[in-house]
Amino acid sequence: MLRLYCSISASVSEAPDCDAGMSNNSGHIVPNQEEESEPMEDDNSTSSSLPSELNISEFGSDVANKIQGAEGPSTSPVEPGSPSLDQFNLGQVLGEGGFGKVFLAEHKNTEVLYAIKALKKEQVLKRGNLDSVFHEKEILQRVSSANHPFLVSLHGTFQTASHLFYVMEYLPGGDMCDFIRSVELEEPDVMFYTACVVLGLEALHHLGIVHRDLKLENLLLDRDGYLKIVDFGLSKDRFGYSDRTNTMCGTRTYMAPEIYLKHGYGMAVDWWALGITIYVMLLYELPFNNKDPVEQMNSILYDDIILPEDLSEDACTLIQELLEKDPEFRLGSGDAGAEMIKEHPFFRDMDWDHLLQRRITAPYVLGNEDHLESRENPECQAPALTPPAVRIPSELQEAFRGF
Repeated sequence: MLRLYCSISASVSEAPDCDAGMSNNSGHIVPNQEEESEPMEDDNSTSSSLPSELNISEFGSDVANKIQGAEGPSTSPVEPGSPSLDQFNLGQVLGEGGFGKVFLAEHKNTEVLYAIKALKKEQVLKRGNLDSVFHEKEILQRVSSANHPFLVSLHGTFQTASHLFYVMEYLPGGDMCDFIRSVELEEPDVMFYTACVVLGLEALHHLGIVHRDLKLENLLLDRDGYLKIVDFGLSKDRFGYSDRTNTMCGTRTYMAPEIYLKHGYGMAVDWWALGITIYVMLLYELPFNNKDPVEQMNSILYDDIILPEDLSEDACTLIQELLEKDPEFRLGSGDAGAEMIKEHPFFRDMDWDHLLQRRITAPYVLGNEDHLESRENPECQAPALTPPAVRIPSELQEAFRGF
């Protein structure tokens, strides 16, 4: 069950079908260029319609500003002390799409496995995502510095003449979207996984980061069965509890009403997305699901949640309070944030301190058959990078200085 770490879909695309009972219509929306957006990569396009060399005049002010801000010519795109491609064996593609590829990779000296996200510089430039790749790196570095047990870690970045690379912690359990296809979760299981996410979001919000794309596909299992939040391509940082933003972004079926209304939204959008996530883990379907995007939006804005009678009262009230359409009254809104959620009766049997210390055994723990050991691993033998379609000239390479 090997999955990618970063959601890599087109700017408006169809999110993966998370269950046979859920239609494949939860489109993924990234923001316009006035705010950060996710970097794009590898769309496997051919070079027939592309020039043999990119021209600086084709690109916007973000590229020009980066180049003008560079201190002298760069003889190499590799930063001193950073990892390099020749230190790794690239193998199996864990995930791919219009935004990039994620590879399983083995460090040659240590035989430790990593997940390496690769972006084509050509696509970063052509799609105007230069600022966003630096923004994502900055957020990942801040998240990693927290060393939180339920947030993914970035181990380094590097570049070649044609690609940018993020060296990420490898989470072999795959994402929750795949996981719930293979198991039937009971309420205590959902309580455990939800608690991991609550602690992860609490840490993010304390760092001044709102995730904005929390969903099952962005929750991955580590070797011990704990959940970690991944993919900060749509996240916004330097964001306080009282701050508001208007950018429409995320995955349609997980987006809170206030995002659609464009009246400004805050960190409470992450708690709404958590409510959707809990609903799907318990019921294996989406609560507001319609193939037509307009009807889906109207359902999110105006329809009441319907919950089956066999759910416990605690589970029902938790979902209802997280899916409160008015963010001012939503569980978790305001400075109290996660503390309000932790006190909900659904978590009465959760020892939050023990969970934070990873002293609670997860409902499902991976075995050694899950490619946890890299020795003689046949999946880490052959690189699979798509060759560049064009050459990046030296003056454009300056735009990537410092990555």
